This record gives sequence, structure tokens and C-alpha cells, in this order.
Amino acid sequence: MEGTCMNLLVCLLVIVITGTLVIKKFKAQTVLLLGGLIMMFAAYLLGYTTSFVEAKKATGVLFFDAFEFINITTAKDAANLGLMIMTCTGFAKYMDHIGASSRLVVTAIKPLGKMKSAYLVMALTFILNMFMSLVIPSASGLAMLMMVTIFPILVRLGVSPVGAAAAVATGHLLDIGPASATTLLVSKTVNMPVHEYFVGYQLKVYIICGLMAAIAHFVWQKYLDKKSGHVPAEYVEAHKSDDLEVGPLPYIFLPLLPLIFILGFSDYGIQGVKMNVNLAMFLSLFIAMGCELIRHRDFRKMAASIQTFFKGMGDQFANTVTLIVAGETFAFGLTSLGIVKEFVAAIQSLAISADVVGVIVSTIITGLSIVMGSGVASMFAFAPLVPNFAADLGGNATTILLGMQNAASVGRLLSPISAVMIAVAGIANISSFDLVKRTSVPVIVTFITSTIAIWIIH
Repeated sequence: MEGTCMNLLVCLLVIVITGTLVIKKFKAQTVLLLGGLIMMFAAYLLGYTTSFVEAKKATGVLFFDAFEFINITTAKDAANLGLMIMTCTGFAKYMDHIGASSRLVVTAIKPLGKMKSAYLVMALTFILNMFMSLVIPSASGLAMLMMVTIFPILVRLGVSPVGAAAAVATGHLLDIGPASATTLLVSKTVNMPVHEYFVGYQLKVYIICGLMAAIAHFVWQKYLDKKSGHVPAEYVEAHKSDDLEVGPLPYIFLPLLPLIFILGFSDYGIQGVKMNVNLAMFLSLFIAMGCELIRHRDFRKMAASIQTFFKGMGDQFANTVTLIVAGETFAFGLTSLGIVKEFVAAIQSLAISADVVGVIVSTIITGLSIVMGSGVASMFAFAPLVPNFAADLGGNATTILLGMQNAASVGRLLSPISAVMIAVAGIANISSFDLVKRTSVPVIVTFITSTIAIWIIH
């Protein structure tokens, strides 16, 4: 009991201090790294862990192993998610440089501007974004694509950058579809085919949550923009004179190329060709460079222009990828102290109805997702327990797991250290904490809607 209290005390103390320092504008990377390291060493001293890395990767000195964990995490993130974020940012910068983004924006604004409401357009593009999440399972990958295409259009229409970023960041509102890791986990846990779980349980709730979140975005972003003194019409007028490099009309398709490649070579298009976000970005980049060569007939100028792409990549590594590494280190410190296991044990001891336990567990998972920046770890810890206690309490394990899965998803969108929030904030050049403020109401509405919809429908 004493050890349990001590690990909880250490976690709470570190979380409070970390949050305070970040709010006071201390560099988040440094604060999160130090917080994670402190919890890792505390976990060792309290007997919750004996190592920080796999035995084959251990250095032989525990103190060094803590930093080896950071080294391994950096290498992993830089090669996977980090590279994806960097290539998307580099491509976005290159699109700006050659005038392709401005061409898309200028052309798209003409019909969209007739709708007379920038926030209605934002709500509609959010729904489009949600639809895209069915075919693009990566929240960060989808957000990066939308930041290249949808974000500049919304800003140009008069939505504030932080409001537009919130609509983009929440596009992957709930993990859904056969490609989702948590969907596969749930279907395996309840021994149900993935497509049956998707169609029979996920889809109806997803549609309802999406519509409610779109309405919440419309109201919340419009309210906060007005409160902050942001007037769409004035913003558009003030930026009409911006010195935009507007490319030729055919360039309208260049920012859309990554999306075309990803969807074109998928189960919804040409099958048998493996396509990912990074590959789509590099293919699109070289097509764009070819267009620039034809346009200017100057190989030297075209060759020099690619530096814009690489500079965008480098800037994003310094700002965003390092923050993701720091966030993962902080999350590892929490798990090292056994917090997830403690929550699991506490839930097992509760003698209440299955539905109530489901709501409690969903709330806990939301909290863990906010703190850790990911709901995957908590879902994988709790999910195996559900069939047993659901059967004992007369509940439906599938509906409980659905609520938990949705809770894990929304928690990620309330976390300033989650990968998707950091990535979107980095490209939009805003604080991830400011972004959380903008996503908070739509996400909370989603959580409440999900809970009620599951009760009513299932």
C-alpha cells in the first residue's frame, strides 16, 4: 500500500510540476524529458522496474540505459512518424514556394466563398476529413495531408489558423475501420470478424459523433475567433494584398497528388501496389519538380528549389519530432511506475454494474490518453479484462470495448503531447496547448455523444 501511494504521489507531483513549467513557457521538450527521466529512475528505486530497455540493447549501466531509451525512441520516431511529418512539411513548404498551394487556395475560394460562411465550410471539410480517416488509418498521416490541402483554404477563407488547425487535427476523431490497431484488438478480444464489428457497432456511432462534432466545431471555433477579435471578413481583406506566388492553373492538382497516390493505390483503387505517405510525398515532389522544369526551362533554378523541401524537413525535426520523443519518454516514465497496472487492479475490484464499469474505465482511459499522448497502451492493458467482468456482471463486452476505444481516441485529441496535436501545431506555427483549447469542446461533445449513442443503439 505504501509503495502504491508513493508511485501515485511521484506521478502526480511530476505531472503538476511539468504542467506548471510548460504553462509558464518553459521549453516543453526539456521539461518532458526531465519529467520522464525522473519517473523512470523513481520506478527503479521503488522496485517497479529493473530495466529501461531490452536486455540485448542494454549498455550495462542502468543510468546509461535511460538515455539509451531516448536514443532508441529518437531513432524509431525519426525513421517512422518523424520522417512522415518531415516529408509532409517539406512538401507543404515546396508547394508554397512554387505557388501550387496558393493556386489551389485561390481557385477553391471562388466557389467556397459563395457559401458566405467560412465556418460552415470548415464544418463541411471536417466531415470530409472524417470520411478520409476511413481509408487513411494514421491520424498523423491524415492530418499532414489535410494540412497541405485543406488548412490553407480554410485560413484564406477567414478561419483563424488555430481554428482551422483544430478542424484538421480532429479529422481522425475516432479510431475506426479494419486498419485500426485498436479495432483489431477489440475484434480479437470478443472473437468477432472485423467487418462485423465495423459495420454493426462502429459505423452508426461514428456517423452520429461526426455530425455532433461538426456542429460543435462550427459553434466553438466561431465563438473563440470572435472572442479573440478575429473577424473573417477583415482577415480576408487584410490578406488580399499578400504577395502570393500563384502558380499556373494546372498546378492546382500538385498539392492533391499525395492524396491521389494514397487513395489510388489502395483497396479503393488499384490493388497490388504498396503505397505509404512518405512514398506519396517523394513521388509528388519529383512530379512537381518536373513541372517546374517545364515551366521555367531552367534546370539550375529547379535544382535549387528542392532546398525549400529539405529546409522544411529540418525545421520540423527541430520543433516537432523532438517534442514527440520527449512526450514518449514522459509516457514511458508513467508506465514504468506501474500506473496502468494500478488502474487495472482497481477496476477489477469494483462491484458495480458492467455498464457503469464501462463508463468508469472509458473515463480513466481518456485521462491516461491525455497524460500519455496515446490511448493504445491503456487500451491494450484494459481490453483483455473486459470479457470476464462483462460476463460476470451481465454486460455486453463489445459495447463496453467500443466505448473504451472511442475514449482512447478522444483522449489523444485532448493531449498537447500527442503526435497528431504536436505535428499539426508545428505546421500551423501555434502552441499545441492553444490547439487543445480549440479541440476541447468538439472532443468532449464527441465523448458524451459516443456514450449516449452506445447506450441507445446497442
